[in-house]
Amino acid sequence: MNNFFLNQDPLLNQQTYDNPTPIMFQQMPNAKDCIGELDRTLKGLSPAVLAKLSENTMFNRLNSSFQTIVQQELLSLVRNKLNLNSDVVNNVNEQLRIIDEIKKNVESEKEESLNEMNDYMKNYSHLTFDEYKKIKNGKPLKEPRKEKPKNYEKRRN
Repeated sequence: MNNFFLNQDPLLNQQTYDNPTPIMFQQMPNAKDCIGELDRTLKGLSPAVLAKLSENTMFNRLNSSFQTIVQQELLSLVRNKLNLNSDVVNNVNEQLRIIDEIKKNVESEKEESLNEMNDYMKNYSHLTFDEYKKIKNGKPLKEPRKEKPKNYEKRRN
């Protein structure tokens, strides 16, 4: 078994590290582990306190921001390795294809909507937009109401 990387080279009689310190804290000895402190604090809370905490909008906003930063940092650490993984590359390429397809559909719908509005304004401005949509969908317009004959009231009696 090769222990050269984690515990140093045993043939050089170097000190072994059974519990290595994270690299970040090796490089910055004065750094405080505030994330660990937060994690320990959250793990020690009762369900009632956690429920109240989840209702706090400021905490939720800060937590969401923190999670976004963590995701970005993790991605930056593993980006090169992920780019070498064929499953990841295929997944990302498929996502990009879907994004392009949806983008084209939205642009097409927007263009169609603008063309429809131009047609309405040029050719059917005497109608309401609802009437225009009915005509375009092939539905007949209701006949406009005819005025009541002058002697209508007399006939009913």
